[in-house]
Amino acid sequence: MKTTKANTPTALNKDLHFDSEFYKNEEWLTIDATMKHLNVSRSTIYRLRKLGMIPSFKLGGVLLFPKSFLNQLLLHGSKRNLKID
Repeated sequence: MKTTKANTPTALNKDLHFDSEFYKNEEWLTIDATMKHLNVSRSTIYRLRKLGMIPSFKLGGVLLFPKSFLNQLLLHGSKRNLKID
């Protein structure tokens, strides 16, 4: 079976945790709110979703994204860009 890039877990996903217990109090964002939160385009959100870099759920045909996971994603990206002398 041929492995594609989309099927390969990224280093980013290894550091981020998606705990099933957080469903109870999680704030969920629509795609428009996610675009504003991450300051990226709609196509970028769809691409990240397709690559498995951000989780999403469909409820009544509406895509929802967990805000706490998106915050972890932003924090992880910030840490990677931080250079310590």
